[in-house]
Amino acid sequence: MSQLIIGTAGHIDHGKTALVNALTGVDTDSLKEEKERGLTIDLGFAHLGELATIIDVPGHEKFIRNMVAGVSTIDLVLFVVAADDGVMPQTREHLDILNLLRVRHGIIVITKIDLVDEEWLALVTEDVRDLVRDSFLENAPIDAVSTISNAGIPELKARVEEMAQEMKQREEDGLFWMPVDRAFTMKGFGTVVTGTVLAGALRVGESVELLPPQRLIRVRGLQSHGRTVECVSAGDRAAINLQSIEKDQVGRGQVVAAPNYFSSSKRFDARLNLLKSASRPLRTRSRVRVHFGTMEVMARVSIVKESQVEPGEHAFAQLHLEQPAVARRLDPFVIRQYSPTITIGGGVILNANAPRRRLSDPETLNELQALDKEDPAEALENVLLAGGSRLFTLEQLISEIAAAPEFVKETVAAWQENGKAVVLKKGGKAAVIHRLNFEKVQAAFLDAIAAFHNAHPTRPGVSKVELRMPAKSKIAPELLDLIIPALKQQGLIKERSGLLSLTEYKIELSQKLLTLKAQIAELLERERFTTSSPAEMAMRFSVKPETLAEVLGVMMASHEVVRAEGDIYFHPQAVAEVRDKLVAFLQQHGEISISQFKDLLGGASRKYAMPLINHFDSLRVTQREGDVRVLASG
Repeated sequence: MSQLIIGTAGHIDHGKTALVNALTGVDTDSLKEEKERGLTIDLGFAHLGELATIIDVPGHEKFIRNMVAGVSTIDLVLFVVAADDGVMPQTREHLDILNLLRVRHGIIVITKIDLVDEEWLALVTEDVRDLVRDSFLENAPIDAVSTISNAGIPELKARVEEMAQEMKQREEDGLFWMPVDRAFTMKGFGTVVTGTVLAGALRVGESVELLPPQRLIRVRGLQSHGRTVECVSAGDRAAINLQSIEKDQVGRGQVVAAPNYFSSSKRFDARLNLLKSASRPLRTRSRVRVHFGTMEVMARVSIVKESQVEPGEHAFAQLHLEQPAVARRLDPFVIRQYSPTITIGGGVILNANAPRRRLSDPETLNELQALDKEDPAEALENVLLAGGSRLFTLEQLISEIAAAPEFVKETVAAWQENGKAVVLKKGGKAAVIHRLNFEKVQAAFLDAIAAFHNAHPTRPGVSKVELRMPAKSKIAPELLDLIIPALKQQGLIKERSGLLSLTEYKIELSQKLLTLKAQIAELLERERFTTSSPAEMAMRFSVKPETLAEVLGVMMASHEVVRAEGDIYFHPQAVAEVRDKLVAFLQQHGEISISQFKDLLGGASRKYAMPLINHFDSLRVTQREGDVRVLASG
């Protein structure tokens, strides 16, 4: 069973560290400066038996960044208010942060009750109830305690244990993900990083990725709850001994994750909520401090379709980070004003590797609304829909929605079976596209071929190079190479001699072009192996060269002419006759020289003989051996 991760929250000097000490017997103020100043500066950690780990966070406003790093990974909060002080500024700010980071469970703890009478305690309790109204703590239990007399501590400890038994465990079948909150060196072991495992599992000897900068590292050893273990999983406090990396190369803000699924980025799409308590609207392009996981990074906020967000309102936005960072879809974040540094809002990351977007484009808003889904199946479908013509590998889909690999694989397989998704092959891997998008791509592709037929009615088809897709179709180039076989299999297009056409398409020539076609056939039949060039034929028949070329193309498609290299054309009957003569000659003599082949053609010049014998080579009738030709083997 995974441990419960408990965090403290509350104003400075309201007794959070003393409370943890009373519950666990551990003094979490371990830094020399903390001892000297009598306040918590960084995160402290203590075990509550086998059941839970408690993260003690600082209350001072100067150390809010450390507080956010601590509470971003907790399951349950001990929301501390001192009975003698009551609700104070950091009490309110910590509650805002807890709400923004989507903490869902908590116990309100009123400390220092030995310093007040019952009437004052009742007033403070009422103030706290007013504060937490409409928050996740609205119906939370309240425990009044004294760490001096130990009053209420046993009851609080029992309540924590009871809630731990009832709370839902974190999913263990997702991709491994652990934000780093500490890094240090152990003599004889090397670099160790610690954090709370938020998803997945990890075993000794496996490899992980440290992000950023996306470095593959082997796991040398694991500890959890103060003991050496072979495996850690979601919900555990973990210490990971990393191989071949120095302490100064890793620290708070980085993430230890399953390899090959995640990448760092400088752009996040997000749903942003501005607190009602914010003193002014948040304007687009404002510079803010962004906190998520254990990371703090400066960023600019670009608001979609709006110039600003009003206090108490929400909007979709893109966060432009000043340095690369890594996150997952639906990870919560907090934003703090650049100066003075106060919490003004937060939200949820919708795309942790966002593309550049035109923020005024209505389609951008539609795409972000589609991503704003918590159900993994709904999120998966919306990622595919928003992807348009993009082909997603299974690994990319797993990363996009931060879901368990088996869930994504099973869902895609089911959708392939019921027709919701189309699965193609790309580089030996499955490539997935939503059925609706695939049908749009097909329609755009077929429309492009039809447009070519309308523009070039005498052409038998269009080559892939000539085919021009409409710019608005936004079809990924690699998809075209995959969609052609699919359309051919469905009988919607045909391909002949490298030219694509609609299956039902037939060339219909005007009477004038039919006459020209007959004239060309008659001329080539008469000239046999000393044929006129296209330019000469155009002059003879008084037509434009491009008109003659189109008719020759029609005749090639219907096998009414044979084209050899050098743009030389022959009548197919003449070619068939000389082919029979050539085969008979080779069967009798074994080989033939170019001079002998010219005689076979009735004295034709080398200009015509060479292209024609090369044509027979290409058809595997003959093959070259030195200066002669022999019958092709096989």
